[in-house]
Amino acid sequence: MSYNKKMSGNRSQSARWNAIISILKQRNKVTAETLAVELEVSVRTIHRDLDVLRDDYHAPIEFDSSRRTFVLTEDEWQLRPVQLTESELFHLVVAAGMAGQFHGTPIAKGLSQLFDKLEGVLVEPIDLDPALIADKVSFHGGHPRAISSRVWRTLVGGLRNHQVLRLFYQAAGHPRPTEREVEPVHLACRMGDWYLLARRTGSSETRTYALSRIQSAETLRKYFQPMPTDSNRSARQAFARFVAHGGKSINVKVRFTPESSEWIREREWHPQQEIAEHRDGGLTITLPIDGDKEALSWVLRWGAQAKVVAPKWLKERVREEAKAMSRC
Repeated sequence: MSYNKKMSGNRSQSARWNAIISILKQRNKVTAETLAVELEVSVRTIHRDLDVLRDDYHAPIEFDSSRRTFVLTEDEWQLRPVQLTESELFHLVVAAGMAGQFHGTPIAKGLSQLFDKLEGVLVEPIDLDPALIADKVSFHGGHPRAISSRVWRTLVGGLRNHQVLRLFYQAAGHPRPTEREVEPVHLACRMGDWYLLARRTGSSETRTYALSRIQSAETLRKYFQPMPTDSNRSARQAFARFVAHGGKSINVKVRFTPESSEWIREREWHPQQEIAEHRDGGLTITLPIDGDKEALSWVLRWGAQAKVVAPKWLKERVREEAKAMSRC
């Protein structure tokens, strides 16, 4: 199967698995060294492949310790085949392309192994050129910020076991990381970047932490009782508003032109937002934004399509920023 090579990993792995089974069927006993020479890989790789075949695919492979050889005890055994329809194969190629958006993150390696494992159990080799669908499906997620593999594993472990985490977090605008104890609630991917939703120990308020800003993380010998809340809903709410750690909420009122109003209507910016429609097709939105920097950057994003109605100080800040930009 041909798909995004960034996610395909080592495509010879599935071929090795089939070759190992074939060699074991043809010969009575084979050493790992012999397999390594014939398949042009290291002995360590062969041992890893044999472990996968036995543990994940339940291959009847036994080790003869007296001769240090491996034996396939059932001659008729083969890797369980998987049949895919043309539609399913199309979906798989699309999924591989989507997975490619996580290249450079700890998730990429796992996804690569997953796709390679699936390729290894198909009924027959399938070659579907991604160019055939390139004009129909494309991905523009950008490059995600780097995440420490160790941090990722620690966060996943804390989520799975309901275990308190100690984070050293480099917040934006702070000169050095600070220590925080949190109860992990949810992992969320937004625009290609990953975030942890967590509660500070002893607090019911959920905050958002960018994984790329977590310098280190460790699980503590403390456990917590998960709150009976919808974590997906919490994630939607967290990314519907402008999250700032410790920032003061500002009630912002902005009028948008008819040309940009459609973009504003299409999404929920905050659960408490209020929209007033105008006869010309424009609208005015009122919503709380956490922090003056977030409020300023959001308004400036829309350029001349947005006009600040309130607060007055934000209106002045936007005017000053526009003047400064005009001098560039």
